[in-house]
Amino acid sequence: MKVKVTNSGLCPRGIWALGAIKLIGIGVSRELTLTEGDLEQAKKVEALSFEVVEASAADEKADLIAKLKALGIDAAGNSKVETLRKKLEEAEAAAEKQTVIDELTALNVEFDKEANLEALQAALATAKA
Repeated sequence: MKVKVTNSGLCPRGIWALGAIKLIGIGVSRELTLTEGDLEQAKKVEALSFEVVEASAADEKADLIAKLKALGIDAAGNSKVETLRKKLEEAEAAAEKQTVIDELTALNVEFDKEANLEALQAALATAKA
């Protein structure tokens, strides 16, 4: 994963990154590619701060699967990241649409259940006005 490492200490620091020691000067930030193990070791140096710039594909995949599971959708672990992103986007849109439908129903407003999200949101705005 790509990590921005900043040295706020009083001397240069070296960290292990993909089989080599990378020096980080005083007050300097550097983007480095680190493994999980390298990052855990580097975090032991108190003078360094870390910001994940780009997570690894495995981290993103696990995050997408967790978000889908939270929405009640079981996703296969062997799915591609792009497929999981698309499923999540569809699931979030469906959940948002269902929320608007629930609000319209609570307000006793007649609406077309097959209408798109924008039409439902417009009907909700009109009902609340």
